[in-house]
Amino acid sequence: MGDGMSIVSIRWSLVLSLLALMGAGWLPDAGVQVQPQPACQNAGAPRTAIYFVNGVTTTLDEARLNGGKLELEFLSKLPTMIPSVQAMCHLFFLNINPTSGAVKDFLEAGQQRLGLTAPAFWRGLEGVGLATSGMITQVLQRPITKADQIDQSTINRHATAYREQLAFPSCRRVLVVPHSQGNLYSNASYDEVFGQVQKPPVDAVKIVGVATPADAVRGNGLYRTSSTDLLINGIRLVLPGTLPANTNWGISPLLLSPTYSGGHSFIGYLTAEPSRTQILADIESSLGALASVNPC
Repeated sequence: MGDGMSIVSIRWSLVLSLLALMGAGWLPDAGVQVQPQPACQNAGAPRTAIYFVNGVTTTLDEARLNGGKLELEFLSKLPTMIPSVQAMCHLFFLNINPTSGAVKDFLEAGQQRLGLTAPAFWRGLEGVGLATSGMITQVLQRPITKADQIDQSTINRHATAYREQLAFPSCRRVLVVPHSQGNLYSNASYDEVFGQVQKPPVDAVKIVGVATPADAVRGNGLYRTSSTDLLINGIRLVLPGTLPANTNWGISPLLLSPTYSGGHSFIGYLTAEPSRTQILADIESSLGALASVNPC
């Protein structure tokens, strides 16, 4: 959010967002409760750490809201997932991703040249006309998937969190679900984890990307990018190596709402169909693969 937005404004924005979600049936009402995970009552059950990594221009409160949506949708689906996934206790975490590096330069350039706030400029990329302009090409002329062009301290912090989960005594498998720019950080932190002399077991870390601007998902991970995601479509025009679309939001009124960022918002991906069902299936598949790995 811009510096001029007060804490009160942010809180009201979040309240209104929650009310809108509840009104549309996307969040449970006060009388609905997600059942606790039976496996978590067993101290000997294998543990998995599931991390949400937010995208650019996302506040901490917004990242928590997105992470909560992920946990809610997953736990609602868990009773119907394969037995090996139900047998694990899944713990949810947030790896916050601040705006930085090449993307920070990208936003600052837009603010300076167009007089826009950072979120407004990022949303502006959703328009194909802006995405194909010379200004965007100039700012994105460097390959932003390189680790040295995003914040190294954030990469190190994310990688350290994953290593601590994998190591004794935690011995937890790790699943990372990044959104938007968070995919770049997740790829880089994956390389950091497996670039150490003492590497964790292969396949102890899985990534399921959402709305990714990257050209790959590390560890042969899965991803979903919507054909109706105007932001990623715009990036793909500038960086043709960006992974192709492989899902969509169907015929959804969310696509017309500025709140859902031209088909780019994480909550939208986990609300619209078929993207919601496909992302949850990718998560289930990845957790099934993790179930066969012992991190320690």
